Parts: sequence; C-alpha cells; structure tokens
Amino acid sequence: QIGDEMSQSLSDANAVEENAIKTYEGLMEAKKKEVAMLQAQIEDKMARVGELGVQIAEMGNDVEDTKQSLEADKKFKQELEEGCATKTQEWEEI
Repeated sequence: QIGDEMSQSLSDANAVEENAIKTYEGLMEAKKKEVAMLQAQIEDKMARVGELGVQIAEMGNDVEDTKQSLEADKKFKQELEEGCATKTQEWEEI
C-alpha cells in the first residue's frame, strides 16, 4: 500500500512538473515572439531616425542656400534701384 501511494504521488508530481514545463515553454515561445516584434519595431524606428537625420541635414543645407540666394537678390535689387535712380536723373536732365 505504501508503494502504491508513493507511486501515485510520483505520478502526480510528474504530471505537475510536465504541466509546469509546458506552461514555461508556452511562455517562452510567447516572449520570443514579443522580443522579435519589438526588435523589428526598434529597427524600423532606427531607420526612421536615420532618414529624419538626413532630411534635417538637407533642410539645413537648403536654408544656407536660401540665405545666400536672398543676399544675392538683395544685392541685385540694390543695384537695380541705383541704376533706376541714375536713369531717372539722366532723363530728368533731358
């Protein structure tokens, strides 16, 4: 009778252990999927950060180009105003 009880206890313990192993394996599989998904999100965000960095650099260059163009346009406008003033004076003398 003690042998039967011990055998039953061992069988119950083995069943509990197998259940715990299956639960653990299921949890680990779910966690591995979660890690893979999060890793993919991290990679996407890193790529996006890189792209935004390039866009920011390009915009900075565009700003510098626009500033230079504005200065050239202001100089051209000043020259036109001076030329027009000179021509106006010449025509008034005639």
